[in-house]
Amino acid sequence: MRHLPVLVLALLALTPLSMAADPLGAIFEHIDAAARNFKGMTADISNTEHHALAPDDDDVSTGTMKVLRVKPGLTRLLIDFNGARSLSFDGREGKMYNRNTKIVDVKDLGDKQSLIDQFLLLGFGATSAELQSTYDITYVGEETVGGQLVSHLKLVPKSPETKRTLKQAELWFAANGLVAQQKLLWAGGDYRLVAYSRLKLGPMPEKDLELKLPKGVIVQKH
Repeated sequence: MRHLPVLVLALLALTPLSMAADPLGAIFEHIDAAARNFKGMTADISNTEHHALAPDDDDVSTGTMKVLRVKPGLTRLLIDFNGARSLSFDGREGKMYNRNTKIVDVKDLGDKQSLIDQFLLLGFGATSAELQSTYDITYVGEETVGGQLVSHLKLVPKSPETKRTLKQAELWFAANGLVAQQKLLWAGGDYRLVAYSRLKLGPMPEKDLELKLPKGVIVQKH
């Protein structure tokens, strides 16, 4: 019986460890704190496109990205891949401009706006409640990305419609509640891995997210 206090102390010492075994609650708090203040951001990006049919031939490109949350449910996006091509989304139309061919492809995406908004807000501006309403989320572990300690989460879409396009997403969150890296695994086995650096928070004029096109470009509507 004299060993009972030691046993009790051991059990008490183990209790906090079992409670901390699932750190999602703390991560969600950081995500929500960041979401409350998120209006927009700019960042340098490294984008890796991996194709399942050519696993040894990844397409890696670098550039800059701007995101502006105009209002709930409306997010604008502009990506420039170092002058080679640019992508934009204004809430309805998606545009891709190729500087070599001088062709801009335009597609009306209004009927897919909610789906696109899910993708755009993965790690930028979405609350933990919004993420949990759309995805089943599991904690993978702590890792290092870009020299900083991050929390790795796996998100599986709940919607069958979304699953037809996106099999799962993986997000690496920094301590500030913002994503340091994203991986989007498509249904066919391809994936996109995006790493962010020199990230700056803050809104910007909407005109800064407009695709700047020179005269004489060929516009192709789809």
